[in-house]
Amino acid sequence: MRISAKLFLISGLCAAVPLAFFGGTALWRVRDLRRDLLRASAQTGQVSADSGERALFAESRRLMRRIVESRAAELESFFEEGRKIVALEAALATRWLGKEKGNPNGPPLRSDKEMDELRKDPVAFKRFVGAEPYAVYHVAPGADPAAARDEALKLARLGDYFRFVTSETPWLRSIYLGSPKGYLLGYPGAAPFPESYDPRQGDWYKKAVAKGRVTWTTIYPDKDGSPVITCAQPYFADGVFAGVAAVDIHLEDLLDRLFDLRDLPATDAALLNWQGGVRIGATAQRGGKYKWRSWSAEEAPSARSYLGGALEPAFRAALKEPTGTVVKGGDLLSFARVHIKTREGGKDWYYVVRTPVDRVIGPARSARGELERLQASLAGAIDDQGKALTLALAFVALLGLAAALAAAAFGARGVARPLVALAEAVRRIGKGDFETRVAPGGADEVGEVSRAVNEMTAGLKEGVFVKNTFKRYLSASVVDQIIKDPSSLKLGGEEREMTVFFSDMSGFTAMSETLSPRELVGLINEYLSAMTDSIFLQEGTLDKYEGDAVMAFWGAPLTQADHARRACWAALDNRSRLKEMCKDWEKRGLPSFDIRIGINTGAMIVGNVGSSARMEYTVLGDAVNTGSRLEQLNKHYGTHILISEATRDAAGGAVETREVDLIELRGKKKRIRVYELLGLPGQISAARLAGYRLYEHGLIAYREKRFEEAEAALRSAIAALGEDRPSAILLGLLDEVRRNPPTGDWDGTLLGAA
Repeated sequence: MRISAKLFLISGLCAAVPLAFFGGTALWRVRDLRRDLLRASAQTGQVSADSGERALFAESRRLMRRIVESRAAELESFFEEGRKIVALEAALATRWLGKEKGNPNGPPLRSDKEMDELRKDPVAFKRFVGAEPYAVYHVAPGADPAAARDEALKLARLGDYFRFVTSETPWLRSIYLGSPKGYLLGYPGAAPFPESYDPRQGDWYKKAVAKGRVTWTTIYPDKDGSPVITCAQPYFADGVFAGVAAVDIHLEDLLDRLFDLRDLPATDAALLNWQGGVRIGATAQRGGKYKWRSWSAEEAPSARSYLGGALEPAFRAALKEPTGTVVKGGDLLSFARVHIKTREGGKDWYYVVRTPVDRVIGPARSARGELERLQASLAGAIDDQGKALTLALAFVALLGLAAALAAAAFGARGVARPLVALAEAVRRIGKGDFETRVAPGGADEVGEVSRAVNEMTAGLKEGVFVKNTFKRYLSASVVDQIIKDPSSLKLGGEEREMTVFFSDMSGFTAMSETLSPRELVGLINEYLSAMTDSIFLQEGTLDKYEGDAVMAFWGAPLTQADHARRACWAALDNRSRLKEMCKDWEKRGLPSFDIRIGINTGAMIVGNVGSSARMEYTVLGDAVNTGSRLEQLNKHYGTHILISEATRDAAGGAVETREVDLIELRGKKKRIRVYELLGLPGQISAARLAGYRLYEHGLIAYREKRFEEAEAALRSAIAALGEDRPSAILLGLLDEVRRNPPTGDWDGTLLGAA
């Protein structure tokens, strides 16, 4: 029975009892509702403030980590591009030193003294420096000028590469070669060399010679005071040390980008070397800009002493994982590892950004204060309206018996129901449902409380909290996504039955001599992209590129029952794509080439291999080595794709093959059968397939010493196939065994140990 009905019945019995019951009930409900409203309001404010503070901190942490990772990736890419420039410079120097004479039609070669004379005529000097590629050389005291010039003439062709690299790479200050014969050849040569300068005494030269690989000098100030770093690599001619290739890299623009952190409330940033020395440090200035300074390796302060050791926790964490964040001593430290490669590994540097936690959650705390003020205002309104309601109920009780019945109905329906709805709405708001709205009702006290609740909800959703917290530090372009922390990689692996794939370009050296550096890089990138697409189409794992060579494998990380078939189909698709590209290259006036592929199936070790500082996911084992040897054997047999017997058996009827030979690999006692991968079933004409089978028949007859039968089968195979090197090799061996008949345990191997 409803309260209004109860009041109506009781008021019929007596005036006092119904009035007392109505008044007591109404006052009790008002007290409970007032208590519930205050509790729900306090809970809403606390939950909203805590949730906002946690959300802001978590989002800021993700944003800082993302920006730091991006800056570190830019820096790593920057150093890797410099290393590649030097590597290609050294390779080209090795190539040109192998020439007998310098190219008289190549870029001009000037000594530093000739350049000094040319500077006396500014017009001629500007025309020479700005118009065409060239090279400048300087001879150190005590060196033989004639011998230096003869060798410099061979290297003058590098002027094309020098100009191309400097025009395409604005941060490259200069590029040059230092020779043990005592001369320096470089570009652009805008200023004369000191007469006493000897490149062999330079730190870059000594360091590259001592280590015998790519090296980086410490950061040092150039003549204009801007920071510069030098990358150097020794080069060789006919296996003998011939000099050091080097580039000077301008770091100022990179550092301005690296320490542009105006989107973050950070105060400090630094770049640490692998020993924890602060090589570059930056501090926030007014206007959000950063002022940075650098130290040499000898003068660099340690992470333990710099900024009172504030960056030390980030450095320790970076030694264990490549990227992440650390909260220590009131600071949020974001870090990312920067790997600077050399030929045999490299060094890890560390980029660290420091942000006080108070700066991150300060806006949320400010919003908390504003929210507490709104809550206090709401509590006062609820308390005042509760008191006013109590007075109204007392006044109603004085109206008497007649008015008691009407007051009971009005109080039960007009007061209790809106207050219950109001309490329920506040509870939903306390749980975070900011879409809840309370019907404003009339102009009475309950209506005012309802409007106050609606205003509080709107303020929570659209007002102070959002404007003063998230929108101040998150731009509209930031995507809200979960960035999972990478698991720590551990050394180790597992043994699996897998298939490995090796491919290499044939005729690459001759082709590279006919192309400019830009054309050569573009053609190789186009080739590798197409070959990689074939591998990915068969869901293979790309292991690595080694120049123009490709290594891939199937069977890991996902288990693939048909890994041998996938590898064979990828190899056939490689050759098909290359043929189409060669047609297009010929139309564009570019050279064409072919590829050799080797595939083997067997037990391999797969997993993360390397050190705790650097790992790679790869395969190891004797079966891997066999796959590489099969790729190389294509040169001898004149074939394109060679696979092992294990691969042929695992691929089954998915491919067409022919047996080529039974070979003995060096270092292995057990001989293996080698097969040429011909194509897919149904794609080879019957005539050619018959020719391949004639070769296999001749091979069997040869092994069984039925030499006349073998010769007839092989000549029929050549008639069907045209030029066929395996058949030609076997015919040549027939003549040999006829002159020197085999004795003892003879299996008819064509190649022997390979």
